[in-house]
Amino acid sequence: MNKNTILTIARKDMKATFSSKKVWVPMIIVALIICIVVPTCIAYFGIHFDIVGTSSKDIEKPINAFIKGFPSVDMRNTLAALPSLSYKFVYFFLTFMMIPFFLMVAIINSMVTSSNSFVGEKERNTLETLLFAPISITDLFLGKVLASLIPTLGISFAAFIVSFIIVNVITYPYFEVILYFNSTWMILMFWVIPLLVMFNIILNVLISAKVKTFQEAQQFGGLLVLPIVGIIISQASGLFFLSPFILFLIGAGLLIANLFLIKLVTKFNNRNTLFQSQIH
Repeated sequence: MNKNTILTIARKDMKATFSSKKVWVPMIIVALIICIVVPTCIAYFGIHFDIVGTSSKDIEKPINAFIKGFPSVDMRNTLAALPSLSYKFVYFFLTFMMIPFFLMVAIINSMVTSSNSFVGEKERNTLETLLFAPISITDLFLGKVLASLIPTLGISFAAFIVSFIIVNVITYPYFEVILYFNSTWMILMFWVIPLLVMFNIILNVLISAKVKTFQEAQQFGGLLVLPIVGIIISQASGLFFLSPFILFLIGAGLLIANLFLIKLVTKFNNRNTLFQSQIH
């Protein structure tokens, strides 16, 4: 493993990524809308306007039943103590429903950069030169993984910090609780998301090395969004909630999967096979 080679490849790929507005602008827009605009609107309008309709008993009964069946006693008591259904909705949405949205943004952005790794080289007519340069295939793979990992995590953490500040400026005077600042969110941001991003990137880089077009790479990588949709549905329906323990287990599973994929990458050292997979 040659660290200088890996860093050189990563810098080259990141330069190519940020030189194209078609790549980095959508990444920022997705993070801006889902991680910042959506929670900001929910927080502001939920607190200042009756977005749920507290006068409707048809809405009030199922929501109160949902709160009574909530698995966390502390959260159950907190929600029950809030003065209106709109407040309860805002608190629940920002505390629980935003978790899968942050996961989705991380997956989408990592998919955009990593899916373009080898396929992008082919489309720029630089693949042959890169493959037959005096560098190992392992260093080539790791460099491309790093090139996707850095901007994806950078955008994810930047979106989290901005959302954290704006949401708490709006909600703290009413809830007197700092949202996003608990064990669930810390495990999510510093354990699950980095491992999820790495898993998605390594998998997409491997897929990108096998397929011939950027569209094919994105179609395969897009399958990882489906579990996140399932999490959104389960959170909203109360089927299960992403507690700190469940998030820790998810992260542990992703860590094992990453180690397996990295081992697979180190064995992927047939230069001719990689070249042949990219030609028509």
